[in-house]
Amino acid sequence: MKRKIASCCALAFALIVPSVAVATSGGRALASASRVQARGSVTGTIINVGWSSFTIQTPGRRIGIVAALTRTANTITRQDYPYVYGGGHEQAGVASVGIPGPGYNGRRVGYDCSGSVGAVLAGAGLWPPGSGVPADDGIISQLRSEHLIARGVGVGPVEVTLYDNPGVHIFMNVDGRFFGTSDGGGRGGNSRGGAGWLDDGAPDASSPAYKPYHLVGSVLRGSTSTGHIVTFQAGRLRSGTRGLHIGDKVQVGYQETRSGKMMATAVTFPGALTASGVLESISYNGRSFTVQTTAGASLTFATGGVPGLLEGVAIGDAVQVTYTKNGATMTARAVKVTATPPSSSS
Repeated sequence: MKRKIASCCALAFALIVPSVAVATSGGRALASASRVQARGSVTGTIINVGWSSFTIQTPGRRIGIVAALTRTANTITRQDYPYVYGGGHEQAGVASVGIPGPGYNGRRVGYDCSGSVGAVLAGAGLWPPGSGVPADDGIISQLRSEHLIARGVGVGPVEVTLYDNPGVHIFMNVDGRFFGTSDGGGRGGNSRGGAGWLDDGAPDASSPAYKPYHLVGSVLRGSTSTGHIVTFQAGRLRSGTRGLHIGDKVQVGYQETRSGKMMATAVTFPGALTASGVLESISYNGRSFTVQTTAGASLTFATGGVPGLLEGVAIGDAVQVTYTKNGATMTARAVKVTATPPSSSS
C-alpha cells in the first residue's frame, strides 16, 4: 500500500476549544445564489463551539461504537473524496481544501491520512466533532491521555487498531478491515488517493515503523448516538458563536456553498420560554440581570455573552425575556422592552 506522500500527516492545527438572543443573519451579504447549492434548516443539540463555527448533533438511536466507526467509514468511502494535504484537519469530520501540498488547489475538498482517521473517530464520538485534528502522533497522544487506546494490536473478531508511523502516516483497522488514504494501488482504495476502505491487505501494518494502538475494551463496549453531526460556519450570524453553548437545543437555518461549507444564517431555540416583569438590576459585569415578575418573584437570567442583548434596556423598564433553561441556569436569548417608566415632572 504505497503512500502518495511520505509525510502526509506532518502538520498540526490547533484544537478548537469549546466556549442568540435569537441570532439572525448579520450585515455581511449572504453568498450569491450562484455559489449556494442548497438551503434549509436542521434541529439538534450543540456539541462543540469554536470561535467561528459550531457543531450540532441531530437526534438518533444509540448504536455501538464499532458500528458507528464502520458507518462513518462507509459514508466517507461512498463520498469518494480525493487526497488533499491537510484536508479534514480544521474541523473533525469535515472535508476541506487543506493547505498547499499534494492534492491542494484551493478548491478541491478532501482528506489526508490523519484528517480521515479523525473524521471516523469523530463519527463515533471518540473525537470532538468540529474540533481541530492534529498530526498523526497528536491523535495518538490525545487518545492515550484519555485512556481510550493502549499499545498493541486488538485481538478477536471485534477490535479496532490504529497504526501510526509518527510524523509520517496513520491508518486504522476496524474489525479486520483497513481504512485510510493511499495512492490507489492494490485492489481497493480511492484511485485519487483519498480516504476509504483499503482492500489491498495493508502491508504497512506489518512494518516495524508502524506502532499499533487498540481501542480498550470499555470503549468497544460503549455506544453513541446515530444522529447526524453537522458543523456550521458562523460568519453569517451577527453574534458569531457568542451566546451559543454546548447542550443548547437549536434550530439552524443554513446555506450550503458549492465548496461544501454549511453557513449558518439563523439560530433559534425551540421550546424557549418567556417571562415578563420589571428590570430590577444588571450585574456590574453585564453577565446577568434580574427581573421582578408581576407575581412578585425575582428571576435572574444569564446574558450568555451575547453582545447588545441589553442594549437600550434600562432599570425600571417593563420587559419580556425569551430564555432557555439548563438545570438551574436561565439564559436570556432575547429581551424586549414593553413599556418604560413615565418621566418624573419637575
